[in-house]
Amino acid sequence: MSFRDLPALVTQREDALILLDAVASGVDEREFAPFVTALTSPEDEQAAAIMLGSGNAMSLRVQLGALLAGAGLVTNDEVFEALDARRARAKGAMA
Repeated sequence: MSFRDLPALVTQREDALILLDAVASGVDEREFAPFVTALTSPEDEQAAAIMLGSGNAMSLRVQLGALLAGAGLVTNDEVFEALDARRARAKGAMA
């Protein structure tokens, strides 16, 4: 999966699932930045700034998952499954 496979907008569950598939398949994290920016509310931005300031910054993948779940497009379980698949993929590449 590549950046070209990602939806232009994320307004439906199907779009969100494509993004989670991209997370799981190892698409470069930087490709998620426009989606994180588009989905971030002022409150989300404040929370991310506080986390960054306290040394607990989230990766773009984690932020994207939290935003998609917060918007009700996917479940937290689906986000965790995608992140776990990404981690397993990365471990396999290192081995």
